[in-house]
Amino acid sequence: MKTLTQAAREASTAIEHGDAEYDLIIIGGGITGAGIFHLAASQGAKVLLLEQQDFAWGTSSRSSKMVHGGLRYLASGQWKMTRDAARERESLLTELPGLVELMPYLMLHKRGDFPSAAIFHRVLSVYDKLAGSQHHKPLSIEKARSWLSEVAFDEISGVNLFADGVTDDARLVLRSLQDGVLAGGLALNYAKVSGFIEGESRISGVEVSVNEGQKRHKVKAKCVINAAGCWADKLHPLAQGGLRPLRGSHLVLPFERLPVSACITFYHPQDGRPVYIYPWQACSVIGTTDLDHHGDLDCEPGIAQEEVDYLLELARHYFPKHNIEEGDVISSWSGIRPIFSESNDKAPSKESREHIIWSKPGLISVTGGKLTSYHLMAKQTLEKVSEQSPEIFGELKRAKFSQSEQGYADKHLSGYFGYFAPQVFAMVNSDTIGVSRCQWRELEWSLANECVEHLDDLLLRRTRLGLQLGAEIVRYREAISRLCCRHLGWSSNEADKEWSRFEQIFNSSYQLPTRQVRENICDG
Repeated sequence: MKTLTQAAREASTAIEHGDAEYDLIIIGGGITGAGIFHLAASQGAKVLLLEQQDFAWGTSSRSSKMVHGGLRYLASGQWKMTRDAARERESLLTELPGLVELMPYLMLHKRGDFPSAAIFHRVLSVYDKLAGSQHHKPLSIEKARSWLSEVAFDEISGVNLFADGVTDDARLVLRSLQDGVLAGGLALNYAKVSGFIEGESRISGVEVSVNEGQKRHKVKAKCVINAAGCWADKLHPLAQGGLRPLRGSHLVLPFERLPVSACITFYHPQDGRPVYIYPWQACSVIGTTDLDHHGDLDCEPGIAQEEVDYLLELARHYFPKHNIEEGDVISSWSGIRPIFSESNDKAPSKESREHIIWSKPGLISVTGGKLTSYHLMAKQTLEKVSEQSPEIFGELKRAKFSQSEQGYADKHLSGYFGYFAPQVFAMVNSDTIGVSRCQWRELEWSLANECVEHLDDLLLRRTRLGLQLGAEIVRYREAISRLCCRHLGWSSNEADKEWSRFEQIFNSSYQLPTRQVRENICDG
């Protein structure tokens, strides 16, 4: 059974030797590309996935981490989108315990808010019916006060309790990629597609440079799928409209400074937008914003001061006794949503989150959509492939996730690593790192088996130690460097350079603007 690292080496060798041809080449290693890869490989297709940066480098490691149906889409009349996403949530909760978990949500309603608590209760009844589940119920103010003793209830007139999913989005991408490899696919990060092989009537492959090199190699395929997220229309322009990059940012705080045991939805006092405060990975998170992003898409996005002020204002308003300040923030993250828009006249929060698919002979492009609905996007994309190349697939069956051996019971490791969980469990060091839930053996497994090229791959995506520990991660520098040198063959000088690279990226894109290094760090 191949690991991601073994599959990447095989793919790189085949590309450089020029002796490989595939049914499908997928461009993009975010959740959309990973979902298509997993589904296609599980159907028996010969498939290669290429990612220009690291897996999950873009939006798919910087989402709100929520696996939900999207209540606001239900409120705006997007019934089908809400139904499909809510049912996908139920499937993921069933298939991936330990990686996708149910989290309680509390919606607080002020007097005069629309919807009121009573109306929202009815909306939740519809939401549960669409999902085929029963997670919501009314909650008395007295019960809510006892549960949320730290929250100011002066203006609150009603509370609703329901549930949705939460995950580690980057790990969901890695799990889908690894299971696609187990089904026979090959995936390679740091492989930049610069163009297509174009014949008279159709596209028949791609030109790609691997291992961050300059030489271009031609790789042929029956069909190419462009799942490059915000970059999708750069490779394959849309006939009408375009992609509108919207930035959503989050703040990470120590749990003890903002103790919440459920995801609480507040209407922001400034503009009435719903904003969340929720527990995640032993920390507390405030998010999200929704702004047009005007920066270079090849650069790591970072939070703007206006977003910091906006999110902290919410925390101070509802948790006045805590005196939350910028100094409490451990880290931040910002993701760019690829939203299809016919014009920029709408407010960002009013834009539809529906995905779009467009094509020409030999090329299918897909972008947009929600984290929760990635499997549906994958299925619809491969159905478009079948219209062009019906010989590749028969009837599409849902891709199954790998399971650890019978009797193995570590839920966390099973969720994160599937088939390989017993091997991770057998490694020696189960101690967790700082306040995180990440165990040393998880970090070591990732170094040996999950295509880590740079330190930021390890600390920002394979694990979330950079987000969880912030500047405190320097306490573990020596131990982490030793493992990197052992498994990746780095010299001590190379390890030092990687730490410098990680610190530059972290300080410019995962810190508050008041702490950021005044230098724009771009990869690629």
